Amino acid sequence: MPRKKDPNSRTGKLRAVIRQHPDLTNAEIAILTDEPANLVSVARVSMRKKKPKHVKVVYEKKTTPSIDAVSTPEEEEAFNAIANSQQVGGSHYKDKAIQPWDYIASNGLGYLEGNVVKYVSRWREKGGLEDLKKAQHYLTKLIEVNS
Repeated sequence: MPRKKDPNSRTGKLRAVIRQHPDLTNAEIAILTDEPANLVSVARVSMRKKKPKHVKVVYEKKTTPSIDAVSTPEEEEAFNAIANSQQVGGSHYKDKAIQPWDYIASNGLGYLEGNVVKYVSRWREKGGLEDLKKAQHYLTKLIEVNS
């Protein structure tokens, strides 16, 4: 059972000041309240919500968390239109018939599997043999955690 937050404690008083002045930085609140900045940080972190309601964490085998974002078809279409039409740092993904992240998401691949796909997909256009070695490194880890 989580502890109840005491509004009269030092962090409780800091939380009240943070609510009153949300635009101030931790350092500014520390000066204002004559408390250490790390305690202000602890108070601010304790105010955060545990997890957003629109995200569901699903635990698969070996308790690897994955996130299923709930979105409407319109939101999904808008995201794809924006994200797939631009790329930061080159065109090694944008020029593919199927972008690696679409393949990864469509097939429900995890982090390690996704990185293998990513590096194998781009090695000719971007990193050369180094990208193949990175893919091999992720594949080695994937084998290790599933053995």
